[in-house]
Amino acid sequence: MNTFVIGVLVGIALFALIYSVFMLNKLQTGLILIHQSLDAQNKALQMAFMKINKIEKVTEHTMQAAETFVDALRESAEQMLNIRPNNLRNLPEEGDQFDDLRSAFDEGIRRMEEEDDDDNESEEKWKKK
Repeated sequence: MNTFVIGVLVGIALFALIYSVFMLNKLQTGLILIHQSLDAQNKALQMAFMKINKIEKVTEHTMQAAETFVDALRESAEQMLNIRPNNLRNLPEEGDQFDDLRSAFDEGIRRMEEEDDDDNESEEKWKKK
């Protein structure tokens, strides 16, 4: 009888050992899949940040180019007034139209930034809920 009980206990212990090895293998496979997905997400985030950085640089350069363009237009108008003042009397003095253009451009940029700030605040409110 003792031999039978010992055999059953050894059998249960071996079954538990084999089952634990199987479960550990399954757990390891799951952890490897999680690790691979996190690596893929990390690479995607890095690429997204690089693209956003590139967009910001292009935007900054575009804004600088627009300012340079407006300045060049103002200088051109001033030079035209100095060269032929009789023919160009209809143009406003001191490039008022170009100042209006620049102020409209700056106002549009401010509106875009305020909209971005509002969007960020609404996203943060949503995340907090």
